[in-house]
Amino acid sequence: MSGSKDNFDLEKQSHQLVDHPIHLHPQQQPQQSQPQQQQIQQQMPLHAHLEPEDVRVSPFQMDVNMNPSLNAVLQPSTPPPNPGPFGLCAFALTAFCMGLYNLRAGVNAEAPGNFITGTAMFYGGLGQVIAGLLEYRNGNTFGGTTFCSYGLYWISYATLLIPSFGVAAAYADFPEDYNTAIGTYLLGWTIFTFLMWTLTWKSNLASTALFFCLGMTYLFSTISSLAHLAPGNIVQKCGGGMGVITSSIAWYCAMADLSNNQNSYYTLPLGQLGRR
Repeated sequence: MSGSKDNFDLEKQSHQLVDHPIHLHPQQQPQQSQPQQQQIQQQMPLHAHLEPEDVRVSPFQMDVNMNPSLNAVLQPSTPPPNPGPFGLCAFALTAFCMGLYNLRAGVNAEAPGNFITGTAMFYGGLGQVIAGLLEYRNGNTFGGTTFCSYGLYWISYATLLIPSFGVAAAYADFPEDYNTAIGTYLLGWTIFTFLMWTLTWKSNLASTALFFCLGMTYLFSTISSLAHLAPGNIVQKCGGGMGVITSSIAWYCAMADLSNNQNSYYTLPLGQLGRR
């Protein structure tokens, strides 16, 4: 009985403390010794020692639009690197090699184009895909779409030249059908390129010229394949010449993006077009 009475008294006292909390003024708060303060700080979690201005939230973990006031905190101190020049250089070199082959510059008209396989698979293909993914990460939808698309084009074109894929072998008895299939394949890329070309009319003259010349390169190659013309024909050579011009413009655009007052004595204009 005495034990239950003691418990009742303790419970009553606790209710009184809750109903009448004790408010300590700053001058009335008990002082703690320095060792006690250090011990308490060691027991506190790490984030408890951080001031509000020290807290940084990873942009990969939170949508900035949920709280616009965090924009200033989430913005990086330096802008992200521009993957555009890398993607343009990867495209330019591969297109340059392919253009010279279609021109039959120094090679026999019947010579196969398997030399382009490595460049198309890795530098022109994988390189542009990486550049495109980085463009997507930076918020550039057009750059990501074009780089990824043409990078995968080069990879798919390389598979046509790799014997283990068996594409050419499947058409060994039907050479004309093989040319028709290649022409249809290139026709799709011709349409895609001219569609992308229409999206450059408000950007700059260099980009517009790049996509127009690339579209003409695909168009000449498409006609050469669908017309079943012999290798090294004039139409194919026109496509090769346009390919070399396209690669030159792509290198120019890459150098225009790379050159600045810090690393060179010149800068290249892109010919800004008027916006309406």
